[in-house]
Amino acid sequence: MRLVRVRSSIESAREFLSLHDGPTAVFCCDDADSAIVLASLRDGVSREVGVWLSVSADYPAQIAARDARTLSVLFELRHVVIEGADQHAEIVRLLLSGEEVTFSNDVARLDHVVSRPVPQQPLTVWSYADSALTSPEATLVASGLERRGDLELTYFEDYSG
Repeated sequence: MRLVRVRSSIESAREFLSLHDGPTAVFCCDDADSAIVLASLRDGVSREVGVWLSVSADYPAQIAARDARTLSVLFELRHVVIEGADQHAEIVRLLLSGEEVTFSNDVARLDHVVSRPVPQQPLTVWSYADSALTSPEATLVASGLERRGDLELTYFEDYSG
């Protein structure tokens, strides 16, 4: 499996739409909310995509899960990358399940939470740390960097250590 993080500014976000082939593109906006900017590109997105979200105290995992659900209604969202502690990604995974969640870790406590609607297609939720993407199913490591116009593309591929 391969993914490519497409890092953009809000001014050059439309260039993301020019990526028609290659690995699934995971959109990341450096100077605006990635979910909102990606949603604004909705009419031009014609392939499977992902979104890169930086979770923090100001943007908690619960809101990231809500944004992922919203984006999954707008287009074929298949991947969500959570930059921050893996514990944030764990919360997003649980909230996207559609099941009642009672869970606690160092970053959140959830008591009898149900988060719906469930995305129509399963989403892979990745955590990002130390140049690697990790999900329960796989680990992808950064394998290359490229610039295309104002976009920065970072490729991630299977790690078989």
